[in-house]
Amino acid sequence: MSVRDILRDAIQKKVVVGFTFDGKNYIGSPHALGEGDGGGLVLISRGEDAHEKGVPPTGQWSCLRLADITDVKLLPEEPFHVGHPDAHALKALHKIDIRVA
Repeated sequence: MSVRDILRDAIQKKVVVGFTFDGKNYIGSPHALGEGDGGGLVLISRGEDAHEKGVPPTGQWSCLRLADITDVKLLPEEPFHVGHPDAHALKALHKIDIRVA
């Protein structure tokens, strides 16, 4: 399955994913999948499995380019973040294909 297909499945089932982005491992709750400037994007509430400045332990909303995401896997045992994204994070998605209901 492609990165897009796995993220679509995770959004439909409200399942956390583990993934690599920019050479670092993250976990996150994907909330929307669509298109933005530069191609496919996912809106995700992400945390990191290592401690790093700039990423709060409770996570942060991000729109990430699908082309920069690798090693995606479903993590059904992790609790899904059900919060609402801030308006700034959502602006990057110009066309939404699927979102958490």
